[in-house]
Amino acid sequence: MQSNCSGLVHTKAIHCDALFAFQDCFPMHRIKAVLLSTAEDWHGGEQQALLLAQGLRRHDHDCQVLARRGAPFAQRLRAGGFPVTEFLGKGWNPVAQWSIRCQLRRWQPDILHFNDSHALTTGGCASWGMRRIIRVVSRRGSAPPRSAIRYRCFADRVVCVSRAVAGACAAAGIENRRLRVVYDGVDPHRVWSGNRNRGRRSLQLTAPDQVVVCVASLTEPKGHACLLTAWAQVLKNQPLAQLVLVGDGPLSRPLKRQAQALGIGHAVKFLGYREDVPDLIQAADVCTLASHLEGLGSSLIDAMLAGRPVVTSTAGGIPELLGDETVPVAWTVAPQNPIGLAAALVSALRSPEEAARRAARARRRAMQYFVAPQMIRQTIKLYDQALSQARWSGGRTRRPDRNTTATSWASGFDTP
Repeated sequence: MQSNCSGLVHTKAIHCDALFAFQDCFPMHRIKAVLLSTAEDWHGGEQQALLLAQGLRRHDHDCQVLARRGAPFAQRLRAGGFPVTEFLGKGWNPVAQWSIRCQLRRWQPDILHFNDSHALTTGGCASWGMRRIIRVVSRRGSAPPRSAIRYRCFADRVVCVSRAVAGACAAAGIENRRLRVVYDGVDPHRVWSGNRNRGRRSLQLTAPDQVVVCVASLTEPKGHACLLTAWAQVLKNQPLAQLVLVGDGPLSRPLKRQAQALGIGHAVKFLGYREDVPDLIQAADVCTLASHLEGLGSSLIDAMLAGRPVVTSTAGGIPELLGDETVPVAWTVAPQNPIGLAAALVSALRSPEEAARRAARARRRAMQYFVAPQMIRQTIKLYDQALSQARWSGGRTRRPDRNTTATSWASGFDTP
């Protein structure tokens, strides 16, 4: 199917360089921030941290990195010119704890930002007693945290990627006063660098072939088992369609066995981790995500910015990404509903004109709310507010009224 959406990607009316200028001005001092990651692999959360580090530097703040030894996060941030201190494993051993603590004492940061839940424990223990540091942790999953105690002990602010995530944190016992919502943002330059023809060549597709692309780690919450079940039904209506799964993870072998058992192995490509994701998204006639747990869905933001039609579940924060359903920007189905998912995929593939209209609306929405400059601006604003509050209260983070309501999660920030 030759999608009518492809022209959207090449629109040059938008001045791309302006995207990385602040959209609002507000007073702040120069911030010294440390980003701490224990991640062994590279996923959406690490990409967000890279964009944040670049944004901090672009706006004349200082940023250093503490990262797992040999991990892609350490390698890529160092290649980007950031000072990186590495530690062994997840940083829980005494040597790593001492190394992290010494580095924090030397640099005396204003902000210590934990990029994952393991980093919260690692950095929280290593920084124990350093009362002038504001501790911030990112929370991206829509499942409730296993231990709210860690967040209460080690985090002054919990930055949630959606209201759904904030709600799960509150339900788990994390006080509302700690919670803030800052939506993920994608670098549109990266998305727009993709090339449809190059992507389709890499997939060895012919002109009549229809392709549905799913970019997600092969883990249980991403719903690939549901997607494969739905795909068996799609092929009955669209026999030339191909499903392309981009990403790796522990379910790779079980999912390949499932595809063979369903008799659809010939119509499913498992690509594993790829560096050419922008090309693959541009190659898609439809992009999909079948998650039953999802904080927001940064791969959907990529698809929206690329002008690709989207078929997705409504798990977690995805409805916040898509907005008001009275003017749909995508096809949506309930999580874990393979019959509904199959019907939505067939509808999107068979309706190129409607797909183009929805994709155009989705692209406008993503440009307004979910680009990297928004995420960077709101995160720095959060830092500045927390530091101002600490200075006002004499060096400690002032505790707001315990009756603070859930509506304060995004107070002062732009929300869709």
